[in-house]
Amino acid sequence: MTIIRRIREDAMKARTRTRTRMTAVIAAASTVALLTGCVAATDQQPEPTSSAAAEVAPEIAAALEGVIEAGAVAVTVDVRDGGDAVQAAEGSADVEGDRAAEADDPVRIASISKTVLAVVVLQLVEEGKVSLDTTVEEVLPGLLSSAPGDVTVEQLLRHTSGLPDYIPAIAPDAKAAIDGNETTYEPEELVAIAQQQPWSAAPGSAFHYTNAGYTVLGLMAEDVSGEPVSDLMAARVLEPTGMDDTVYPEDASMPEDALRGYMTVEEDVVDMTEYEPSFWSFGASLVSTVGDVSAFNAALQGGELLEDETLEQMRSLGAEGYGMGVLAAGDACGAQPAELVYGQRGNGFGYNSLTLASADGQRVVTVAYTGGSFDPASDPVFPAVNELLVAGLASTCP
Repeated sequence: MTIIRRIREDAMKARTRTRTRMTAVIAAASTVALLTGCVAATDQQPEPTSSAAAEVAPEIAAALEGVIEAGAVAVTVDVRDGGDAVQAAEGSADVEGDRAAEADDPVRIASISKTVLAVVVLQLVEEGKVSLDTTVEEVLPGLLSSAPGDVTVEQLLRHTSGLPDYIPAIAPDAKAAIDGNETTYEPEELVAIAQQQPWSAAPGSAFHYTNAGYTVLGLMAEDVSGEPVSDLMAARVLEPTGMDDTVYPEDASMPEDALRGYMTVEEDVVDMTEYEPSFWSFGASLVSTVGDVSAFNAALQGGELLEDETLEQMRSLGAEGYGMGVLAAGDACGAQPAELVYGQRGNGFGYNSLTLASADGQRVVTVAYTGGSFDPASDPVFPAVNELLVAGLASTCP
């Protein structure tokens, strides 16, 4: 891990060398069908092409600049309205400012991976290989030996299992997160580490977000299918939705054209780009682009990956606004009563991302940024990112 002392004047000079890259996309008829959910999923999606005539909406451009002013090193955005897509980027690919960020630069999407895994699990439910009521003990006896009761697939999907998270045990603070990059973990080991802590609640009684729960789901999916999670994701989600720039990493390296991932720790900017993926396990490892994530969320919400009844169950929300691998937020278009948009937030070390889509998958906005803080709850960049999300959704209002 490289620690780079942030010098405010140098950072501002680097930002003056950045540019905003914008592209407009007119989708083919087959892609429109993909987004509307009228036909079977296809591996085609809008391919961004440069257009000097197209312009990003002023509100989006201003919001992009606001994210950089709030402290991000780079930010990328993809906004889709039916068959049209606009992509833009602001900031630098690295803190040296040697290259401007581009909208199709790969990033780690952290817990957006959970939504991909949730789709895989729900497809296995549809195929009868497992049910929402199946317990962990039935599939993987002894894995949750400390559980105070039966833990089901649905509880794991909804974060209501009560299983503690392993991340606070391994990386309780920024320094531990930096130091924790030296260890490779097996999924079962992460589940065991999680169980060294007291259970947060009895299974099914309360919401408690836990990465360990999705590690368990991944192990269950592998057991009932006989395939590794990486192959399941590729065959069932990545390939059908044309996510050609998305990979399940085998090691800590990132693609050469990826944004460098930075985490702000007090007055330091820490390079977290090369991070051991086994730490994030099945539910937070994917490397992707904002365009690929938008294509995924559009296909999911548009009904291309799950049966209608299953998608409705997935989007049924608990008191915390969380369903089965998806969260919900109010739409920016001002409908009364307010409509909901669905997606996920990914908070990693050095990379953060969010995606939201209308219930029909026609309107999507996805944002990724680097340079956030260790604690997402107190990240000073996030309010500006929220403004970008709102601006993106508002730009697609009928």
